[in-house]
Amino acid sequence: MNILKDRTTWIAILILTLGGLYYWLIIDQERVDEMVFLEESDFELTGDVTEWSEKYNRLLLKWRGTSKHVKTLQKQTSAHYTKYNAKVDSVNNTFEKLDFKLDQINENLSNRIDNMGDDLESLSEEFSSYKRTTQRDVRKINKTLEGLRQDIDALTKVVQEEL
Repeated sequence: MNILKDRTTWIAILILTLGGLYYWLIIDQERVDEMVFLEESDFELTGDVTEWSEKYNRLLLKWRGTSKHVKTLQKQTSAHYTKYNAKVDSVNNTFEKLDFKLDQINENLSNRIDNMGDDLESLSEEFSSYKRTTQRDVRKINKTLEGLRQDIDALTKVVQEEL
């Protein structure tokens, strides 16, 4: 029984040694390989961190593109404002020219109206003068006619008395 006990003990030690060797060579090697892989992935920032950094980089590129687009829009807007201001200045100059021309036309018309008023006054005075002259001439003619009528009446009486 001693031999059986010793044999059983040796078999148990052999099984335990083989199990230890199996664990150390196969299972522990897989664990070591996985740890090396985790160390490399941690160093390279793979997995969730890589996904996050890729999204961050895409977002950063998107912001850069958007900022370039905004910068382009700002330049276009600035050029538009410059062009608009030039056009407004041109329109303002045109309005100033029109305003000046309207002032000249207004002044010219005012002068013509004043001249026409003077001409009408002169014409009115001339008409009044002709009217007075005509009335004087008509009075003279009426006096002459009155004198002739009296002469005709006197001659008519003389002729009727003689007849």
